Amino acid sequence: MLGLSGALTARADLSASGERGVHASTAFAVLAAVGLGWALAAGDLTYRYVASWTSYATPLPYRIGALWIGPSGVLLCWAIAAGAWGSVAAPSVRRGSAMRAWTSALMALLLLAVLAMAALDVNPFLRLPFPPDDGRGLALELMRPVTLIAVPFGYLAMVMLVVPSVMTVMGALGASSWRDDTRRWATACWALIGTAMLLDWRRRYGDAAWADDWRWAPVHAGTAFAWAGAWLLMLAARRPWRANAAAVAGFVAFTLGMTGLALRRAMGWEGVHDFAASGAGRAAAWTALLVVAVLAADELIARRGASGRVAHAMRTAQVAVLVGAVALVSAGFGRSAEVAVREGGRVPVSDVFGTAWTLSLEGVSTVGREDVVANVIAVRAAVKGRGRGFVAPEVRSRYAGEGREPADQLQISGIAAGLAQDLRVDVREANTADAVLTVRFVPLATWLWIAGLIAALAALVAAMTSPASENAASPTAASDTVPAPPATEGA
Repeated sequence: MLGLSGALTARADLSASGERGVHASTAFAVLAAVGLGWALAAGDLTYRYVASWTSYATPLPYRIGALWIGPSGVLLCWAIAAGAWGSVAAPSVRRGSAMRAWTSALMALLLLAVLAMAALDVNPFLRLPFPPDDGRGLALELMRPVTLIAVPFGYLAMVMLVVPSVMTVMGALGASSWRDDTRRWATACWALIGTAMLLDWRRRYGDAAWADDWRWAPVHAGTAFAWAGAWLLMLAARRPWRANAAAVAGFVAFTLGMTGLALRRAMGWEGVHDFAASGAGRAAAWTALLVVAVLAADELIARRGASGRVAHAMRTAQVAVLVGAVALVSAGFGRSAEVAVREGGRVPVSDVFGTAWTLSLEGVSTVGREDVVANVIAVRAAVKGRGRGFVAPEVRSRYAGEGREPADQLQISGIAAGLAQDLRVDVREANTADAVLTVRFVPLATWLWIAGLIAALAALVAAMTSPASENAASPTAASDTVPAPPATEGA
């Protein structure tokens, strides 16, 4: 409240106290997360949260990862992210400015709201009257290495969107300069959320259940909404929009970010599967890709002839976005076939280019420990007589209860990546000596990861470039001030 009072009364001392309060609150939120993480690692089932999201059989890394899986633990992670970005954002703005005071105050309000929900609504430190014999454990979908990185990184990147949203709204409604600060924060946010989208894509791309609509993974995880908001803020900071239009863009971006966070906290929107397969879903996907391509092309045209590190980096990022859009379009024209093969046998399949491939089943193995068992199918792939190595799809099953009934199952695709196309093999059925496989050829999928990484790195370079050096190098850089008209001879 000190920060908000300082922003309303223009008192620098109150604003400074508010900033220190954000630092302290963030430190205490980190301590709370460490305490919950310790309880998860130790398997203290007296805590309701620990018993709900872990079990004795859950490996240690995934027990700790449950910190950002459960709804109440997620709020604690949001609080840490909001406090951390608030602590970094305020010092990045000129000292004593109204922009700095309002940025710190509103980030503090967000931090207060999230901490209040975590403490009063879904407190992760509630205890059970007596500890159960074992916990419920994590779903197999969450027990994958890429999930340990993708989920927390997505929260960190999406919460960051609040900073440029606040700067845009308060800067547009006020009289202080805001475009340079918003441009840098929005560009960095665009890059980090784009990286989170790539991680979500990769996580779902390896899941056989998402083989046909894996392009919708960012929508399911909410990152597509936040990424669109970051791009909107980049446009508002670069284009000479009116103050009201820029303020509306800030509100819209904030709403998109909160929508994305809500979807991610709810573990996705299940209806996206059916929607992606419907005619309306396909039309929406093509429309979204067209919008992305048009915006990227427009940015390239607008930056034509501009010099400076920011202009060069953003041109590179927009070209990479166009390449990624082409890769997504191409991935929709893959080819699939279902084949049955016995151990030692061979089956021919053709890819999207009409090239003949040969797949042979080398064996089926059952591996696992305790309650998680995986059936791994070794498939050797060859094209034109040249071996492409092994592809190893698997089916993981988790058993629970005294009858050892299967409680959860996850199919993981075997992928042989290539620059022209990916070979994906999924298991439909498997016995000890034969299997039914779904073989898919996905064109240009590798270029999505390459282009996305290049776009994110180029945007980070642009975000880290200081406004002073860019303005000196590029006469077309956006500015908040309108140059005075030249003096006439008779003046």
